[in-house]
Amino acid sequence: MQPTGQHPTPAPAVHGATWSARHIGGPNHVVSVKTGEEVIAALTDFAVTQGIRGGAIRGIGAVGRATLLFRDPDALTYVDREFDEQMEIAGLQGNIAVKGETTLIHIHTTLGRQDYSAIAGHLKEAWVRGAGEFFVTVSEVPLEKELDPELGLNIFCL
Repeated sequence: MQPTGQHPTPAPAVHGATWSARHIGGPNHVVSVKTGEEVIAALTDFAVTQGIRGGAIRGIGAVGRATLLFRDPDALTYVDREFDEQMEIAGLQGNIAVKGETTLIHIHTTLGRQDYSAIAGHLKEAWVRGAGEFFVTVSEVPLEKELDPELGLNIFCL
């Protein structure tokens, strides 16, 4: 038992080519994506190398470029738009799931612009420019997705 006022010794950090992470207790991990690296690719690599097959993601930071998607529900397609400017990650949340053996990262985000306006949508890709700090909470069981043909979306198979 730890004496009062002292914290447990932290778990050792683990490193990927584009990220570093530490288990911070229970199902929780903190992940730092290196500046200049792409967020979705880094978080996917983290999940795959750590054997994470389900969980939740939230985060903050800053990006220098991002592509957001907006879904057209009638055409069952996404419309993408690239933003090439410095932006703050004002909010980011998503999930980790699997479809067969493929790890899927699904993130929605709100990005703050220099003029204090905000843009939001499904995150296709974003390159960290500054800090990229994320919390991953791992689920106890794998979260599986499958294609719903009517929606044209991969959704949870519950």
